[in-house]
Amino acid sequence: MLLLMLKRRIVKWWSRAPWLTLLLLLFILYLIGFAVIRFSEPPGNPIRSLSTYSYFFIITVTTIGFGDVTPLSAPGRFMAALIAIGGIGAAAVALSSVFTSVGNFIKRREKGFLEFDMKGHIVIFGNRGGETMALIKRLVADQESRGRQIVLCSHDTERNPFPDLIELVRGEPTSNDVFSRACVAEAARVVIHASTDYESIAIALAVREKNSTAPIIVKANDPAKEVDIERIDRGRVVCVKSLDVPMIVREIHNPGITQVFESLLSPEGQDLRSIQVPENIELEFGPLANHFRAQHRAILIGMRPAGSSPIAPGILNPEFNAMVRGGMFLDYISPAPVNVNWSYVERVLSDSESEN
Repeated sequence: MLLLMLKRRIVKWWSRAPWLTLLLLLFILYLIGFAVIRFSEPPGNPIRSLSTYSYFFIITVTTIGFGDVTPLSAPGRFMAALIAIGGIGAAAVALSSVFTSVGNFIKRREKGFLEFDMKGHIVIFGNRGGETMALIKRLVADQESRGRQIVLCSHDTERNPFPDLIELVRGEPTSNDVFSRACVAEAARVVIHASTDYESIAIALAVREKNSTAPIIVKANDPAKEVDIERIDRGRVVCVKSLDVPMIVREIHNPGITQVFESLLSPEGQDLRSIQVPENIELEFGPLANHFRAQHRAILIGMRPAGSSPIAPGILNPEFNAMVRGGMFLDYISPAPVNVNWSYVERVLSDSESEN
């Protein structure tokens, strides 16, 4: 009965603080061993001193066993055997605890129960099956997303679909717990891919409250709800329009245009990009477009006015002499983002103008 109660007490202590319990048991073994060796060993054996015994205990419990210091009496040797067995048991328990902790960490990560500490990442709310999986693959493959962490927040996703590529946070999308674990307040981009537009609106409102700077991209289910969704924050919330029907119409009147569009959005092909013009720059669109084509293998297709709103109206295919001024955004097509030396461009185009 006494042994059973002791076993239960040890199990209880172990469940609360396994490492502390293990150290306590080793310390008890250390004290008992010293008492036995102190009183059983002959006076001439140096192991009777505390410093030598401590050295002997550490060497024995770690199963190294140099053999330079050994007990001579039968009780002392029996105690040495117990210390060695205790060391092997402690090592086994420690390794088991480490492996269990690692296994639990991996399981918790796969199931979306971990809390993360990250900044400048992309948060995706909602999981619409294959559509969301395709979005994640596209984001991972995109050159401008490389190196940026991605967090998927979903209530229904039981396991991380891409554990090597993204992180999963499982829970109610609008809850403070999910927002905290996914570090939504520090996110650089937020994508809402919810199953219903009402859920998208609720998530967008919650994100607007927690994060005051990140653009919010929403995939609307009903085109009629796009106005309501963008009304949440006209400066940051953008609804992605469905392109299926328009692309079918374009394909009918322009055979092969679908393949061109797919190539444009393919990770291996060209892509739509934008760049902001620095302040104090004033250039004509036509010469600047020629420079982009010749120097960067990029095609300028439009420009947008200065401002932080991603939904500001722009001009596609502007006039040749349209003025590009500092703060404006230039939209272009290229295989990779361009790195423009604006002072060099200004000087080259100015010299070209003087020659003409």
